[in-house]
Amino acid sequence: MTEYEYADLFASFLSAQNSVFANYMTVVFAMLTASWFLAKRLTWRMAAVLLFIYTIWSLNMIVAVWAAFGDFARLGLQIYELGQNPDTSLGWIGPVAAGSADYMKALPTQMAVMCSIVYIASMVFFFIARRRKDD
Repeated sequence: MTEYEYADLFASFLSAQNSVFANYMTVVFAMLTASWFLAKRLTWRMAAVLLFIYTIWSLNMIVAVWAAFGDFARLGLQIYELGQNPDTSLGWIGPVAAGSADYMKALPTQMAVMCSIVYIASMVFFFIARRRKDD
């Protein structure tokens, strides 16, 4: 594989992982909006069904985000190793330009934890919106 192919692959991975993360955040914001406008109107059974579907979907997307960022990080580490050769022109790519690719190792776990926190916060928001609408 040439260094140009690595650079193109890195940009493609970056685009793919950003798309997966953006899809997750879009549905989280849809859940927040639905929580605000529908929490009071849903029966407990319908709320349970909504939360169950949202939970299953969120778990699936959190794993997808973790996997996408994991692939991206592994490619970044490989590019960092290749970029240490002074004969390559990969010095402009993030992991090589930063001087160290250690942050790439923690990236998948960091994103999975962040997405999990967002999921928990959206669930808490649902119950807060439901309680406030009852008052």
